[in-house]
Amino acid sequence: MSEAGNTEHAQATANVGFSCTVWSMGERAGHLDGIGIYTRALWHAMQKLTASDPQKWRFKPYAFGRNQLHLDCGVPQVLAKRFSVSCVLSATLHKPLGNSAQLRREIDVLHATDHHIPRIKGVPVIATVMDLIPLLHPEWIRQDLPRLKNWLFTSTIRSADHIITISEHSKQDLITHLGIAPEQVSVTPLGVESCYFERIEPQQISTTLRAHGLQPGFFLFVGTLQPRKNLRGILEAFNQLPQEIRRQHKLVVVGRDGWGNEDLLPELRALQARGEGYWLDYLPRQQVMALLQSAAALVFPSLYEGFGLPVIEAFAARCPVITSNSTSLPEVAGGAAWLIDPNDSGEIAAAMLDVLQNQTLRAARIEAGSNRAKTFSWDACAARTLEVYEKVLRGA
Repeated sequence: MSEAGNTEHAQATANVGFSCTVWSMGERAGHLDGIGIYTRALWHAMQKLTASDPQKWRFKPYAFGRNQLHLDCGVPQVLAKRFSVSCVLSATLHKPLGNSAQLRREIDVLHATDHHIPRIKGVPVIATVMDLIPLLHPEWIRQDLPRLKNWLFTSTIRSADHIITISEHSKQDLITHLGIAPEQVSVTPLGVESCYFERIEPQQISTTLRAHGLQPGFFLFVGTLQPRKNLRGILEAFNQLPQEIRRQHKLVVVGRDGWGNEDLLPELRALQARGEGYWLDYLPRQQVMALLQSAAALVFPSLYEGFGLPVIEAFAARCPVITSNSTSLPEVAGGAAWLIDPNDSGEIAAAMLDVLQNQTLRAARIEAGSNRAKTFSWDACAARTLEVYEKVLRGA
């Protein structure tokens, strides 16, 4: 861990730098990924949580890169023009940011909410690390120079004074694979936005389904199409179902084409040609929520998740869930989902049939999932994050 100094005595106001590079990049691109959603939601929850005592906590946004946009948190101050340059200097020479002296005057601690982790002389840095997928499964990551980038990624993680992660599974990965001390890692589970609990008006659901030629009771996948999400396993399982079931309970895939799908896209188009499914690419959240509230189940047999937010969002929408019995997913599902081996298409197919046929279990798990989702909120995530700030500021 770094040798950044800690606050020597209690202060009336704690000045927190909130680093939000990925959020900023997502707003510029017009599409937020999971880290961007986390950062934005955490910022709003922090503002809500600290509103009653504005003198205790003050937040200031920062980001890497020039010409920052105006976000909900304001216009981030630039940490450095390019993260890649500061990252290399930090990893090879242990060199802190050139504006460290200025940052020491402005903030008492900096929270890097994404994987853009700076080294700041005299300011402790808290880093959120969602998972170690780039290190553990580089074959699932689309990047050049993977060995160099993974070495830099590891170096920046180890430079942080404290790490926040999103599941006990990810915490164990940090301990096992990077040798991080357990007391230096805190778990703050993600939250589900309140809108997912709201019931969509029947007329609006009908309009959404009609627009896509759907009837209620389809199987649904939501997520970027990439190898880790295991669309291959979903298609293999679906094709094992009887033809009558496939036509009555179509497979609906909602997600952008990511990478590694060259052999899958023709299968998706063939599925649609047979009248057994649809690939809807990108949909607005309101339409996704309408689909969740109409589906027989969300099928989410991911090969690796640091958390698996779609599971909780489906629970909140009272949609049954079929998901993996590995990585963080059993921890997040908490017994409210059908757990399957993601590498066994026969298990996935059996769970799909059970969702349709076992109405008693289906009703019980819908209720259990709804209750489970209520335990995950952004307010709770923010409260746990504030506890981490306080711990680091105390030098604990």
